[in-house]
Amino acid sequence: MVTHRLRFGMEILVAALIVLAAVLALRPAQPTATHYTLDGGQIVYDGQMLKGKFSGRGTLKQRNGDRYVGEFQAGRFNGAGTFSSHAGWQYQGHFKNGAVTGQGTLTTKQGKKMRGYFKNGQYHAASTH
Repeated sequence: MVTHRLRFGMEILVAALIVLAAVLALRPAQPTATHYTLDGGQIVYDGQMLKGKFSGRGTLKQRNGDRYVGEFQAGRFNGAGTFSSHAGWQYQGHFKNGAVTGQGTLTTKQGKKMRGYFKNGQYHAASTH
């Protein structure tokens, strides 16, 4: 009788540990804040990282002066952000899978603004807003 109770108690404990391990293993990963230097210091990233890739809000700076501040997903520009080029132009708007795609504003070095819809880096039409 005592052996039966002990065995039953051990089975309950093992089952509880298995459930706990499964819950911990299957929970969604959480982004972590990180500082990352790539290519011998040519590229510096400060922001969120998830599963080894830039994901969430962050800032990517290149030694040549290019800078991106905005959203990342799976290591690519994705969502709202601002890319400032060392050549003097700037794009502020939406990105998708690393490309300028969506509503945004391109400001040239001379200050000319092009507002509207962009797809894969190409300007398509003036904004209707």
